[in-house]
Amino acid sequence: MLLLLFSLFYTILSAQAPPIKQWDSTYGGSSFDNLFSLQQTSDGGYILGGWSASDKSGDKTTDSMGGLDYWVVKLGASGNKQWDSTFGGSEDDRLLSLQQTSDGGYILGGGSYSGKSGNKTTDNIGSEDYWIVKIDTNGTKQWEKTFGGSDGDGLTSLQQTSDGGYILGGESESGISGDKTEESRGSRDYWIVKTDANGTKQWDRTYGGSSWDIILSLQQTLDGGYILGGWSVSDKSGDKTENNRGIWDYWVVKIDSSGKKQWDRTFGK
Repeated sequence: MLLLLFSLFYTILSAQAPPIKQWDSTYGGSSFDNLFSLQQTSDGGYILGGWSASDKSGDKTTDSMGGLDYWVVKLGASGNKQWDSTFGGSEDDRLLSLQQTSDGGYILGGGSYSGKSGNKTTDNIGSEDYWIVKIDTNGTKQWEKTFGGSDGDGLTSLQQTSDGGYILGGESESGISGDKTEESRGSRDYWIVKTDANGTKQWDRTYGGSSWDIILSLQQTLDGGYILGGWSVSDKSGDKTENNRGIWDYWVVKIDSSGKKQWDRTFGK
């Protein structure tokens, strides 16, 4: 009995013990370097992504392409840097989301103000566009795609889908123009773009109310559709079926596999 009590007491103490730091590492160049997305990789290491204003210096092995660039850093399991890659044009390009893909490479996404320049081979469509870059396991670019309308469109989240393609989500202030096939609902809307495995657009959808609606996260669901989440300033209007609770609230939208809205909910106080 005494042994049992001691074991129970030890288990409780162990469960309450504070976490112990295993390691930490700092990565950067001589200017501004901001990390926005990271993920553990299939080899036990990590992939880091964000944007950088640094030229070749510190941990950065390539010069800036101009303004801000996508900067990707691959680490081993202990935080040792294995490689880094820079992608961008002559203006600002901000990486906000990345994911390891089924082939062991990576998909990168964010917003780009650059035209064809640096290592960006596609022209800009509006003031800011979605820009996705597919790279291999060593950080070498395989392809890139730009999507946008005539105004500002900024990607905030992306995911590889079960069919090998990609679902892209962000915010748009564009009307029908460029790759955008639906009118703006208000100031800014959720804008979803579905592509195939090569980054070719299959469809796009716009969701929003009369004011600001900014998507920050999305995920494919078990039924093959998608769940979208972000924040909203809009009252009941456009695609939004409930009034706002406060200044801004959570807004969740469920869509099917073809982008048709199934339901939406607003949460806040």
